[in-house]
Amino acid sequence: MSKSFWNELKNLINTGDKGLIATFIEGNFSGKFSPFEKADRLVITEDNWITSINNKNEIDIDYFRNIFNDYKNINQPTLEKFSSQNGEIKAYLENLQQLDRLLIFGAGHVAQPLAKIAAMNDFVVEVIDDRADFNNPEKFPEAEKHHCQSFADFLEGYQPQPADYIVIVTRGHKHDYDVLKSVISDDWKYLGMIGSKRKVKLLFEDLKSENIDLNRLEEVDAPIGIEINSETPAEIAVSIMAAMIKRRRSK
Repeated sequence: MSKSFWNELKNLINTGDKGLIATFIEGNFSGKFSPFEKADRLVITEDNWITSINNKNEIDIDYFRNIFNDYKNINQPTLEKFSSQNGEIKAYLENLQQLDRLLIFGAGHVAQPLAKIAAMNDFVVEVIDDRADFNNPEKFPEAEKHHCQSFADFLEGYQPQPADYIVIVTRGHKHDYDVLKSVISDDWKYLGMIGSKRKVKLLFEDLKSENIDLNRLEEVDAPIGIEINSETPAEIAVSIMAAMIKRRRSK
């Protein structure tokens, strides 16, 4: 399957549009299904569509929108049969879902192993830090984006997504405070901040004095990560990832 298709699919996922992925498994590839072969894919959203085959002009997209219309809101993948002109075709159907995005504020020692294991767990990783010597493709090869700018500048144009996971591991108390204060009221799936219990308590007290919603503060994972007696940066990254996976899999 061509690299261009996977790039198109990635771009489509990043738009956040809901859609359906159809993978043709077996059957009689004739009639309306004749442009396809076994294992070919067709992805349809409300406003767009892409396919893994080259001869796109031969596809009657209105026909496929119609037959797949009843499956656009399926809760789990399903194998279905559809009638072609000369027999049946089987297609594996699954939702097109937006990938979880991990925003790492800070490009220090914990951020590097966290980015690595996050990418292994299908997170789209973005790193925010204005230090070019730290925040670059060499240090973070797994990151999709390297926002080499101040936290304030990034947050000024930040557009929250419901599937966002935010980890605050900056190089100073003030940066932690500023980032947390800025994102606490946004729409996110997970928000965690590194720091000792004492540091977290003092920072939270400061935020309470600024009328931050107490319920939102209670949702913040701080001190960050699941308690595993971690000490090294890699161990801390594992504890953070465990907390993120727990949130991802929670009902």
